[in-house]
Amino acid sequence: MQNNPQHIILISLDTFRADCINSSPRAGEYKLKHKKTVVLKPTELDKLLKKSVYYNNCISAAPYTSASHGAYFTGVWPLHNGLYEFFNRRLSKPTIFQHAKKQGYKSIYQTDFPIILGPYLGISKDVDSFYIENESGAFKELEKSKNEKTISFFHFGGIHYPYGFHTLKFGGADYRNKVNSLEKKYKIAKYQKSKLDDVLDETFRSKEDSDLLLRYKFIVQKLYREEKYDDLFHLYLEGINYFMKNRFDPFLKKVIAFADKNNAMVVVFSDHGEEWDAHSEGHHNSTDDAVLRVPLLIYKKGIIPRIEQDLIRTIDLAPTILNEIASLAIPSDLEGNCLNYSSLNQKIEDSYAISQVYTSIATKRQISQYQQNVMKLKKRGKPLNTFLNAEVVRDLNLKLTKYYSQSGSIVSAESTHVAMPPTVLKTRTSRLQKILKKYNTQKVKVKKIASIEDRLREELSSLGYRV
Repeated sequence: MQNNPQHIILISLDTFRADCINSSPRAGEYKLKHKKTVVLKPTELDKLLKKSVYYNNCISAAPYTSASHGAYFTGVWPLHNGLYEFFNRRLSKPTIFQHAKKQGYKSIYQTDFPIILGPYLGISKDVDSFYIENESGAFKELEKSKNEKTISFFHFGGIHYPYGFHTLKFGGADYRNKVNSLEKKYKIAKYQKSKLDDVLDETFRSKEDSDLLLRYKFIVQKLYREEKYDDLFHLYLEGINYFMKNRFDPFLKKVIAFADKNNAMVVVFSDHGEEWDAHSEGHHNSTDDAVLRVPLLIYKKGIIPRIEQDLIRTIDLAPTILNEIASLAIPSDLEGNCLNYSSLNQKIEDSYAISQVYTSIATKRQISQYQQNVMKLKKRGKPLNTFLNAEVVRDLNLKLTKYYSQSGSIVSAESTHVAMPPTVLKTRTSRLQKILKKYNTQKVKVKKIASIEDRLREELSSLGYRV
């Protein structure tokens, strides 16, 4: 096996749970909670996992796409790279694409979510080729560039709701029929946009496509309010089967064939998972393990396949990738660990993971308006006001969770752990609490609003109103 790959191929499956890969050690864990389930069919990803290094305890830095990918791409915790919210501030640290570019690598970047994974938050800065919902075009460019050094990113939103489809381009008549059948099943004569708060979008759509998405979200909102969590999870699993069969499996087969012939390294990962219960609305502001624990695998021809059980973090990807780029010294300010995936003896000692949820005091409608203003004006005004809603710090055997009010006071705190002596538990708890405290003292400073009137004025200004 050659030490340095000529091509680095990163594949992100948005909203993909770690227990939804049949060949993973956690396969089917969701059955312990959700009784109304769909059988997940064998996929090309199952085949790939069996000949890869798979990390069974990878923890995401955030339960939303933007902050999670920012951590993956910079190797720096969200509070330190500037991108710790859903859509607000820009990334302030260089990405693996920028580092690689300086070493002569061509970058090819494809995303299904151009609004939150594109130029508006600085995530795609300095990439050479940018594709939207066009993995075929991006892959053809990769094939044409086989004699160059490349780093490619392929992001798929098909597992995110509308589960399985993403847009009319990929769902077509199946998407239309699914929305119609769900409205009939749940007796929705006509969706009411005025009663739908979540009008956020991650891509650009036609009117029909946008209407379908809002109708789908209205169904999801109704089911959640009626606590039909199994029905929602059923849709999620159905979506995985549809997406894998109709879009991802054919793509992955081509990627692996290319990788084997052209000395390429392939990394498949997810930004966050999905869960439906009284405390987790999909992945919105969730600290559930099903949301924060994500799959990550590394493949290269000749690699020794195995399951790694050490705790790793999404910030560990960037130093791992940069270590594969010949002549590039890993920047000293990266906070992740380099995963020596080709070694059977690497042991990551005393690893810890941090995950945080920053919530805007604005509604989802207001955030959507803020997005539209940023895209229209091609610049951002004052950031929306956010607060730390929840945070998790953990090691492999202990998880500490805290929930906060808008004023910053602790609403509740939880501790879950495997059986251990009280003295050991006390020591581990103290260590994690110190790590979290230190991390939060280094966070980006956010201006505090003194009064409700000032807060409203600030929000209206951010949304484009003259006040």
